[in-house]
Amino acid sequence: MNSKQEIVSLIHDEFGKEDFLVSKASYNLIEVASDLWEFTVYFETTDSLTRVPELEEAISEPKPHFEATALLDKSSSSLYEGKVIEQVQSWDENREENLSNVYYFEHANLENLRIEILEADTTFIKALISGRTLINGSNGNNPDATIETTPIKLIKDKTLERSVM
Repeated sequence: MNSKQEIVSLIHDEFGKEDFLVSKASYNLIEVASDLWEFTVYFETTDSLTRVPELEEAISEPKPHFEATALLDKSSSSLYEGKVIEQVQSWDENREENLSNVYYFEHANLENLRIEILEADTTFIKALISGRTLINGSNGNNPDATIETTPIKLIKDKTLERSVM
């Protein structure tokens, strides 16, 4: 594999690992209240690089996509190299809103979101993104897959807003 490829891996607890090429990666940081910021990352996939047979039988050409938001206060809203942003729960109890969406077979949440910023500029960040999600229900309603990316470049998109509520 070319090391410059941006890849998201879905590591299924039951079936093993699938890899997909990342495309259309973007992020935005929006002030939504006087001391509340939403840091949203979004990326789609194009080609699958590796698949697991059990899921390939169920869906031949998945194009998973990912959207996740972390809540930050003003003091932690700057983005810089080495910063780690975590959002443990995908449900915001205070506002009763969903903060993430992973699509594979159907829509699911992304729990234990972790974003490690490797590079930061005014127009992009390069980051490692990980979390846990529900893909095939092998674990009931609990996450049954881990998501991990190689370093991916996310372009700042001032129009990107969290689409899930």
